[in-house]
Amino acid sequence: MSHNYLDLLAYFGIGGAHPGGFPLTQRLLQDEIITPCSSVLDIGCGTGQTAAFLNQKYGCHVTAVDNHPIMLEKARERFKNQESTVQVIEGDAQKLPFKDHCFDFILAESVITFTAISKTLNELFRLLKRDGCMIIIEMTAEKPLSRKVRKKVHTLYGIHEVLSEKEWKLKLQQIGFTHVDMINPSSRLIQTDITDINPSKNLSDEWYDLWEKHHSFINQSTVPLGFRVFRCSFK
Repeated sequence: MSHNYLDLLAYFGIGGAHPGGFPLTQRLLQDEIITPCSSVLDIGCGTGQTAAFLNQKYGCHVTAVDNHPIMLEKARERFKNQESTVQVIEGDAQKLPFKDHCFDFILAESVITFTAISKTLNELFRLLKRDGCMIIIEMTAEKPLSRKVRKKVHTLYGIHEVLSEKEWKLKLQQIGFTHVDMINPSSRLIQTDITDINPSKNLSDEWYDLWEKHHSFINQSTVPLGFRVFRCSFK
């Protein structure tokens, strides 16, 4: 059976695996106006670290969505242990079971790149309220990728397309976002320190081999991958 990077994150139960990790998430959220009346969507919630934080710190209604059953199992375990009132839904980011314009705030942390990008962005645009805010943290190509690097990215991560900063901005604007701001300096994609982990039992060596392949690839100085944080809204 073939496993990919998202499976690895699920079985190791790694929270905050996105670029910048949970510290970046906290820094980004502290500049936002989130109240107990806010309706928040955490798309690709993983093991639920960010969703639990949002619910506990702001008292807002949080909907956490992921399509990986192991991720959701560990997210539910976290929410139960922390007594969080987060709504958990198994779903596809490209087609979600919500009414139009129903969320005040949407957060996607290294999620959209792993999907059909345009389909997911269109869906998130549909769900965001007018005058709401969406923040995305996404892998970015610092320069055109060679065929060898594109193949490696696809093999390790199942990613078909890595956009440049300019391509991200253009795609977001074409979909309908009237304000697209980059709110984090350009940063190289490096392995984030792991501080939140809940591994499944009896993990085989293949999982550790896959982790080593990821770690080795992402820390090569010659791999032109970085990440950007975009804050998006429309009037």
